[in-house]
Amino acid sequence: MRWFGEIGRKALHVAAISIPVGYYFVEPAYGRGILATLTAISFVIDVVRLNQPRVRTFFYIFFGRLVRDHERHNLLGATYLLLSSLICVHAFSKPVAVAALAFLILGDTVAALVGRAFGRVRIFGKTLEGSLACLAVCVLIGALIPELGWTRTLVGAATATLIELVPVPLDDNLRIPLAAGFMMQLVP
Repeated sequence: MRWFGEIGRKALHVAAISIPVGYYFVEPAYGRGILATLTAISFVIDVVRLNQPRVRTFFYIFFGRLVRDHERHNLLGATYLLLSSLICVHAFSKPVAVAALAFLILGDTVAALVGRAFGRVRIFGKTLEGSLACLAVCVLIGALIPELGWTRTLVGAATATLIELVPVPLDDNLRIPLAAGFMMQLVP
């Protein structure tokens, strides 16, 4: 994938910060309803895209540069992001859900950008510099959510960073917020 496509993907990824920020400020039931609707729409679009050649061709004309190779035959990262958002808002307290999603959206984005620009020390195909940037951003996010407290923030930030780094075949849009949220939810 070209650098332009990656920047476009990261721009969309950062725009998704509207999900946890919006959820933080709305009534939980309303936020859950919106996320359920958006997830269903995204899932239907993906299924149709994967199974209808005309739709697939039309889709790639407009969004082809933003699609990673592995997404050409699987669900898009955006669908996984919406699915994980929906699971988070149902499974975790509001501050934990908001933090877990923001860790993914901002932490993962910063890890990729810093890793590509400044990364030198390789770990599992990623960079130490990107992982440290992810950790710093996640700690900063946690500091902005006072209901979390420092213990939850540090546990969640460390978990998100570790899960972002380790090569697990599950899409990171699903694994990062669910793992970080689960660990934060365990902290009293």
